[in-house]
Amino acid sequence: MARSRWDLFLLVGLPLVAVVTLALMFRPGSFNQVPIAVVDADHSALSRALVRALQATPKLQVTASPVALPEAMALMRADRAYAVVYLPPGLEDHKARREDDAVIVYFNAAFQTVASQAADAAQAAVQQALAPPRLQELAHLIGFHPPKVQVSIIGNPQASFELFLETLATPLVLAMLLGCAAVYAVGREWADGTLATWLQASGRRTFAALLGKLLPYVLVFWLWGVAFTLYLAGMRDWHVAGPLGYLLLVQFIFYAGVGALSAMLVALLKDLDTALSVSAFYLGSGLSFAGATLTLNGSPLFVRAWSAVLPSTSYVQIQEQQWVMGSPLASSAVPLAILLAFVAVPMAVAVWGLARLARTGARPMPLRAAPTPERWLGALAQTLHTVAINRPIVLTAVAAVVLYGFYYPSAYSIQTVVKIPVAVVDLDHSPLSRSLLRHLDATRVVRVATQADSIAEAQQLLRADAVDGVIVVASGLQASVLKGQPGGVSVDIKGAYLVRARFVGEALRGAIGGAMQDIVRPIASIAHVGRITVHQRALFNPDNGYGSYVVPGVASVILQATLLFAVAMFMGLKRECGPWRMSHRAFLGTWSAFTLLGSLMSGFFFGFIFWYQDYPRGGNFWGLLLCVPLFAASVSALGLLVGSLFERHERSMQILAGTSIPVFFLSGLSWPFLAMPPLMVALAQLIPSTTAVLMFVQLNAMGASLAEIAPKVTTLALIALLYGAAAWLRLTRASEQPATAPA
Repeated sequence: MARSRWDLFLLVGLPLVAVVTLALMFRPGSFNQVPIAVVDADHSALSRALVRALQATPKLQVTASPVALPEAMALMRADRAYAVVYLPPGLEDHKARREDDAVIVYFNAAFQTVASQAADAAQAAVQQALAPPRLQELAHLIGFHPPKVQVSIIGNPQASFELFLETLATPLVLAMLLGCAAVYAVGREWADGTLATWLQASGRRTFAALLGKLLPYVLVFWLWGVAFTLYLAGMRDWHVAGPLGYLLLVQFIFYAGVGALSAMLVALLKDLDTALSVSAFYLGSGLSFAGATLTLNGSPLFVRAWSAVLPSTSYVQIQEQQWVMGSPLASSAVPLAILLAFVAVPMAVAVWGLARLARTGARPMPLRAAPTPERWLGALAQTLHTVAINRPIVLTAVAAVVLYGFYYPSAYSIQTVVKIPVAVVDLDHSPLSRSLLRHLDATRVVRVATQADSIAEAQQLLRADAVDGVIVVASGLQASVLKGQPGGVSVDIKGAYLVRARFVGEALRGAIGGAMQDIVRPIASIAHVGRITVHQRALFNPDNGYGSYVVPGVASVILQATLLFAVAMFMGLKRECGPWRMSHRAFLGTWSAFTLLGSLMSGFFFGFIFWYQDYPRGGNFWGLLLCVPLFAASVSALGLLVGSLFERHERSMQILAGTSIPVFFLSGLSWPFLAMPPLMVALAQLIPSTTAVLMFVQLNAMGASLAEIAPKVTTLALIALLYGAAAWLRLTRASEQPATAPA
């Protein structure tokens, strides 16, 4: 099964690194001590009390107290504060206070996951501190007490990202690694001309030969999945709500489907390079298109269709049902049938296609790489020519960037949760509750799918996966509001979908505000007299869209992956074609060629694609002109170094494709560095995208100055020098003189 050390590394080393990395990264489950800044423009006893309340909040750490908002905004642009709390003048003196005075919590929506939680914690702390006994007495006197919203996470009451993200990412990373291993195992028989011999050895029983080829790979990666599941369910005590054996069986079927799909790609595409690229592209879609973050409701037809043809969509649905919710097994019947189809149909196509290929005896066209000229300009031109004439390399370096620019953002085109179905239990049956439900159903986020007669019935619908949430309007809600007594609305959301909980909570609070205006408008206006309101304002992503948060960060990972794969493929091809070491000037010319190519593709993505998709862009154009070549140079140098280790050009895609998901999480955009082990954070700095993701978000979305990103520019420059020096030593070693060609 393992033909070389790289095959063994793909089966043992890479899965171990991926599983351990994700396990250590998400082990805390949540994060505290998020740095924020407070601008106290009131300098009163009340404002000082509010600052103390913020400092006492475990989620927050007040790291700066700038005297004015511009200074605070600079801290946010420099990535030193995720939120800024502004306490306006006249806060304590109600006579001097204007009607529009409010405490404002500005948060960096370009870092949505961390900053939104910091903003919510700051708003809650300020609101609680602004509820002294005298205001509570006023509420009782005028007979007004707005209802409260309680959001609960079913199956994940701690709202842990360990359960949410680790169970989502780890199986998909293992599936990508399996896909690359299986494509390479089957594709090598075709590429090396041994396909007919391999099938003859099994008595021309193509199915038996293919099963024998794929089953060991499927078993190895399934065992990694079993180890990951037992670690979370046993050592980390994330109890599997459904039958554990059933969940492990589904995992095996999922990985078997990935293996069958990989063989089918080789049989249909008749090219190992193309099959590897398509496998990485196809299986890498799972995290974005499975509907585990944003729902697919309201998405374009292409997004829903593409999601339907991904095995990860059905697997993630069953995992959510059986691990988190403990749904009846009947609820998983349809996605299980789809997973089985992903095994049977591709396997049948692969058997037919491989048998046909064995009869034709056709061989793929070989790739070509001429010796590198000694002069700088000649090496630069020869490198670009080699990229252009070899289809796998040019497709990876250029076409893939263009494709991803349109393809990847489509998964997040709706920007927010749209019309998730909920069950409503109205125990109040009052004008207020009916108005609340009308406003709720009119929101973009929620659709009232059914009104249940009891809480138990609604909970049963939730566990059966018939609805995504349950909203319960408490009995006597309207009476409690009018009497100034506590009352509220409870919301239950599935624990496997934490992103949705925030959007649903915001929609419900907005619906309550609208209902209150309808029912108690006069009282509401009186209640706001003398009160201090707290508002949140999103910065650098004004619509607070999920796509405008994720895609600009992922862009750097896409650019790194495509350039890294292409450069490593180039170096692997050079090793296949003969002498691959080069002169010092030739090395500089080769490095310059890929730096130029990477800079052009980065400019296309940050320029045209960001404009076309309407993402935050162009905040600091001159800063981009400096940092893009640094990023391209660091990735190119890493690609030259790593690619020189591969004896075949296909190894670059086979070994590196499955690393993109962990690399993105290591960037600190969606999961902050403050929640990672310090050693992991330090090692992550060796990956160019770790610096580039945040730096390019700061430049594009925030308009950060070079002074504000100076530490990141320095880090990226050092990385470029480090990998450049290592690649130079590796490729220009004097012990083997290269064959030269005229410049």
